Amino acid sequence: MVLSKRTVVTISHDLTKAAYSLTLNEKRILLKGAALLDSYGDAGQMIEINAAECAEFYGMNKKSAYRQLAESVERLWDRTLVLQDGTRLRWVISCKYEEGSILLKFHPDLNPHLLDLQSRFTRYLLTRASSFKLVYTWRLFELVMQYKTTGIFRIDLDEFKSTLDIPEFYSGDFARIRVRVIEPAVKEIREKDGLKVTWKPIKKGRSVVALEFKFPVEPQQELFKPATIDKAFIEKHARPGESYAQAEKRLKEEAKKQTD
Repeated sequence: MVLSKRTVVTISHDLTKAAYSLTLNEKRILLKGAALLDSYGDAGQMIEINAAECAEFYGMNKKSAYRQLAESVERLWDRTLVLQDGTRLRWVISCKYEEGSILLKFHPDLNPHLLDLQSRFTRYLLTRASSFKLVYTWRLFELVMQYKTTGIFRIDLDEFKSTLDIPEFYSGDFARIRVRVIEPAVKEIREKDGLKVTWKPIKKGRSVVALEFKFPVEPQQELFKPATIDKAFIEKHARPGESYAQAEKRLKEEAKKQTD
């Protein structure tokens, strides 16, 4: 399946904040697969990702991309995540790499976190994260996108360490977390996505207990599929002075542009 430059990722807030350990290439594969789910219409199907297109989309080194992707697919079988309620899940129930294609099927219990989400979800264009080289950057970016309409979010330091899967030996040394995780991630978001993120530690006494991130508010642009453009949707989104037919035509054209 062709990887559109308008590929949109939609995941639940619970999944955004889940604890999991993935390499950068494993995350690239899983998020690309998640972005393709709607195109398949059935989460029970095996999703196919063309390895050459995947490598090009993420700007990977052509000489090593196929090997790296194949190795990442092999490791995905053993990868798990832990939701905030303690539920532990595998990401996939089947996966393989063959003849230049990545094939995977998500665990069915992840469907509520990836499909037909109506509330409490994080949505962004995958192209915004495609050039990230640090997995910490990507995870922080997803947290930022969760609050993009407010321009600020605060998170307890312990939750931050769990969500970004920061190594245990960093725990007693906030300076190391700042230098090795936060500052490089913020810098990469600012340089590669252009979002002007700033941050500060929140202290209790002399100890850092939480973090605060600020960034420009982004308007909530509702992404939708043509199938959802029914009478109620058209009436809700019609502009002043616009006829029903005009609104229907405009909304379907906008929906088509988002999938081109």
